[in-house]
Amino acid sequence: MSPVDPDDPIAAFMFLTDPPEHTRLRRQVSRAFTERRIAGLREYATSTAQDLVRSMLAVGDGADLQSAFAYPLPIAVISELLGIPDAGRDKFRRWADIVLRSAGLPDDEVYTGFEELRRFVIDVVDAKPDGADLLSQLVVDSGEGDGLSRAEINAMALGLLMAGYITTAHAITTGVVRLMLRRDFFTGLTERTVDPAAVVEELLRCQDEEIGIQRIAQRDVEFRGALIKHGDTIVVSRVGANRDPDVFGQGDQVRPGGDNGRAHLTFGFGPHHCLGAALARMELTVALVTLATMLPTLELAAPLTEIGWQSDGMDISLRSLPVRW
Repeated sequence: MSPVDPDDPIAAFMFLTDPPEHTRLRRQVSRAFTERRIAGLREYATSTAQDLVRSMLAVGDGADLQSAFAYPLPIAVISELLGIPDAGRDKFRRWADIVLRSAGLPDDEVYTGFEELRRFVIDVVDAKPDGADLLSQLVVDSGEGDGLSRAEINAMALGLLMAGYITTAHAITTGVVRLMLRRDFFTGLTERTVDPAAVVEELLRCQDEEIGIQRIAQRDVEFRGALIKHGDTIVVSRVGANRDPDVFGQGDQVRPGGDNGRAHLTFGFGPHHCLGAALARMELTVALVTLATMLPTLELAAPLTEIGWQSDGMDISLRSLPVRW
């Protein structure tokens, strides 16, 4: 394996590799996503979510749920997971917002933001180990035979940020919208008459934050009578797959407690199945239960037809989510 420039974490992104290299990288990071670590983060996420709602209540009887709650929660959890020092978390979030919420920003501003974020992550990793966080554990394990290099740890930190920040925030906002349209399920969370895990699983299945995923065929493949040639670019729709009527029946409807709970492809499938799936499920559960418990009268503050959407590449998201209580 050729050495990777430790200052170029993109070159070591795990999701850009295939087995056996991908297997080695995934095995190392999987050790860090233990049930104990997720349980510890649940306590932190719950406390953070409650503090965010208290801040919303202190301001008035309405807010933009996206900026006041959905974005701050996952970035706080990611910071805690990675062991980002308290003094650097505001910078971390500002750069992450520039890079990952870049729709409409000038290219040079996005590039500068990414360079600053990249340098920040490298400096944080260089200062490890200094605690029990994920990055510290990866640095300690780097001395093992198949441990990650410093460049690979840098890449893992950036990759976890990119995969676990915006996608989780969007899952929270779109999940809230769907629960506002199905008030019985939101009330069920408030009164604890429905299983939060079942509700979260259905909301994840119904996620529609992407237009599709671009992939390049590695060999000729015949699919349902059509020939996909080696090198062809295809767009795969997980959104469409998660609504396949042959699998989910009325797949566009949220139906918690059905038999299709974990059959969806929101987190992918096979060797590239999302490493942070358990973390994302935990965060979404904490977010929705906290909102339903502390803001039982939560409702949309504008008609759904007036809530704007935006696209950034192949991803789509709400511009804001005005709510009141």
